[in-house]
Amino acid sequence: MKRHEFFAFVSPSVVLMVGLMVVPFLITVYLSFTVFSFGTTPRWIGLDNYINVLENRRFWNAVSWTLIYIAFTIPLQLILGFFIALLLDRAKYLRGLLVSGYLLPFVVTPVVGTLVFSWLFKDKWGFYSYLLSLAGVQIQWYGDALASRALLIIHAVWYVTPFVILVLFAGLQAMPQEPLEAALVDGATFWQRVWYVMIPHLMPLFVFVAMINVMDAYRVFDSVFVMTRGGPGSATETLMLQTYDVAFVQQSLGRGSAISILMVLGIFVVLIPFLIRTYHEQMEAR
Repeated sequence: MKRHEFFAFVSPSVVLMVGLMVVPFLITVYLSFTVFSFGTTPRWIGLDNYINVLENRRFWNAVSWTLIYIAFTIPLQLILGFFIALLLDRAKYLRGLLVSGYLLPFVVTPVVGTLVFSWLFKDKWGFYSYLLSLAGVQIQWYGDALASRALLIIHAVWYVTPFVILVLFAGLQAMPQEPLEAALVDGATFWQRVWYVMIPHLMPLFVFVAMINVMDAYRVFDSVFVMTRGGPGSATETLMLQTYDVAFVQQSLGRGSAISILMVLGIFVVLIPFLIRTYHEQMEAR
């Protein structure tokens, strides 16, 4: 392909990326150094927004809860998704039905699925709350900070695990049988084959899924907004929800932009282990 043909094919996507990603990002960077709300003119104030945000305890509460959310949801999603993928790989009958059933939460519109999920845990009339009450267990899912956080983690595992199942199941289906047969001849048990053969083979998929899920968990918004609105108090307020509240509810777009920029910097810090591992794998593959 000639150079002018290459640029002809690439230029439309480059224009779209610049218009929809680079330009808004640069505008956000500029607004983060200003005082600005709807209907006003931006006024330059330098680093004041960043200083105010970093000195705000509410911001650090949101940071800590977001990191806790990531630390609990990602391992649970990977472990549960892998074991269900193993089950599907060994299932000889009803595999299609099982796959369809596991994918239902992932297919449903996020807000609708979250709303239905939240109804199951409503006080007094929620299905699971009612079952727990029959056993003498009373949990205020939306009134207790620890219970609300646990409920959001349960929802994340329920909603995202089907994606993990789909990717790892596809990896198991594409896995060559020779290493497994060789391990079986050597007398390896099933769990030894899983640990020493299957998991190393699927490790790139584990890294890929973990990276995608970390980015999604880091910017979680819809489930928190629908289920708890950040409550009780600010116990379940994530960084994305706080950005929305500051920028659009309080109409402080300058400070909201500063939080957004700090979020972008934070996600790079969170993804550093994955980026380092990917870099080493690429260098070893050369």
